[in-house]
Amino acid sequence: MPIILIPIVLFLLYMAQRRIFNRYWQRGLMAELSFDQEAVSEGDEASLTEVITNRNFIPLHILQVNFQTDVGLFFKDTTNASVTDRVNVIDVFSLRFYEKITRNLLMDCRKRGFYNILQTSLVASDLFSPDIHYADRKQSTSMYVYPRLMPTDKIDVPFQQLMGEVQSRRFLYEDNFTFRGIRDYAPTDQMSDINWKASAKTGAMKVNLHDYTSSPEIVLVLNVEEPGILFEIELIEDCIRITRTLALKFIQSGIPVSLLTNGKDKVTGEMIRLESGSSMDHNRNFCRALSRIDLTKETGDIEALVRDELHGGRNAQVVYCLISTSRRDGVVKASRELCDEKGKLVWICPLTKSMDMRAPDDSRISFVKIMHDSYL
Repeated sequence: MPIILIPIVLFLLYMAQRRIFNRYWQRGLMAELSFDQEAVSEGDEASLTEVITNRNFIPLHILQVNFQTDVGLFFKDTTNASVTDRVNVIDVFSLRFYEKITRNLLMDCRKRGFYNILQTSLVASDLFSPDIHYADRKQSTSMYVYPRLMPTDKIDVPFQQLMGEVQSRRFLYEDNFTFRGIRDYAPTDQMSDINWKASAKTGAMKVNLHDYTSSPEIVLVLNVEEPGILFEIELIEDCIRITRTLALKFIQSGIPVSLLTNGKDKVTGEMIRLESGSSMDHNRNFCRALSRIDLTKETGDIEALVRDELHGGRNAQVVYCLISTSRRDGVVKASRELCDEKGKLVWICPLTKSMDMRAPDDSRISFVKIMHDSYL
């Protein structure tokens, strides 16, 4: 072949290779991202798995995989991650034809929240061409980071106060479907309670004893309103942590607990309301609801929220607990309305040493201060 034809042949091969790459580079290219844990707590370690598959005859020598998630997850390989208003992660792969690569990215879960990844951007380039190619792949993976539990000694006092209030308001009545023994008949006993078989056997009138059942309920009123112009955001996070810890302790004690908050859901944008329950499944739902509170959204009016709650005709045996670092007028009014309804109220208030320590001027309010610095 004449030498003069060699550059022409090479140019034609280059153009053919470039055209084939441009047309087929993303055929059979898949990117799948998944959090390895469904839920963790603040301070835990988690991991994210990337699976990149090239089911194609074209090798991808340089492939960038880009994705974003909310701030709060700290990826340990910081060379590939940058933080602005979101966490941006760039991972570089080199794939031969028909190859699959799996990587695990370790991360520290430093902040409560609901984290999801909805899309991955792919950026590919050819060694023989200056062209850069872009493609997107949809993702659907999410992870809850629950608020961490508070040290037990920090909330033991308000917990015992609330348990005492539950006991004092406990409404006891006999459950005819339970049985705990037999005793002698008394003139005040009903005929339906007589155990005729035991009476015939002993020759004396006997009546059945029934267990008692109770219907107490705790409502945790969580206010995530800012306490002032200059404040530590951790104080509101402390309120959320206290709420989770109290809910768990009540559930472990068999006391139904519900959540009323002016915090808004990150996904739906609506104020969160969780009905009462006392199972471990309810505890999981409680943790998820608290994880999804978005403090960047405008909070609801706590006074209106409490007023609507009290007008709803809830069970008279309900015990309310207010958890709020804010002591603005609206919060104080809401607390007094709860006192008017129930006679007294436990208010748990996280504070720092530099804040005003004065309690609301109402003897019906048991004001419990929890110092932020004491458990950092």
